Amino acid sequence: MTDLVGDFWQYPLREGDTLASHEWVELHIHKLLTSRFLAYALREDRRADIGTALILWSECYRQDPAGTLPDDDVELAQLARFGADVEGWQAVREGVLHGWRQCHVDTGGVMRSDRLGHPFIAEIAERAVKRKKGRAQGREEARLAVMRSRVKSKLKGIAGMTRIANSAHAVDAITRWLDAHGLFVNEDNVRVAADTVAGGPRVVAMGGDAETR
Repeated sequence: MTDLVGDFWQYPLREGDTLASHEWVELHIHKLLTSRFLAYALREDRRADIGTALILWSECYRQDPAGTLPDDDVELAQLARFGADVEGWQAVREGVLHGWRQCHVDTGGVMRSDRLGHPFIAEIAERAVKRKKGRAQGREEARLAVMRSRVKSKLKGIAGMTRIANSAHAVDAITRWLDAHGLFVNEDNVRVAADTVAGGPRVVAMGGDAETR
């Protein structure tokens, strides 16, 4: 959940938490249709602002971090499809950016405050980033599972390695060592990895001559 304290709001996502490759995010239709923004835009005959706001809501998910906008009128005019008409953008800015406010973004220990965020959109972006990371983690675990299976199979084919092959902990350690060094799962590399994990010499077969590390 977003946590607003006075004028200070630390955005829930950090720099680098992006959704640029995503094609969809949640759209809460009921919340939009019953919003103060929509009610006042219609009452004040600012229907064009609704379309501009939707453009910026779509663009914000492609920003870094996801769900934010730059607090700069030249950049905002470009994102809102006003192009070089910065004055035209400034004339509608207040109405279009209803609910948006300055936020502080963690850039790795340093806070920057040149971004705008919307509390509700921030919650949507945060959930989407969490789903993205979960999917990435799932793919990584699946990749390592396949690699562990191959390592175990190679160990069983190496004389004296049966006991190691039957140890899930040993197989995982060997797999992660190979993965960390960017090595293929072949008999020579698995043998060296097993020796290295056990404290043996670091002689790695790179597909040709052996290389001592």
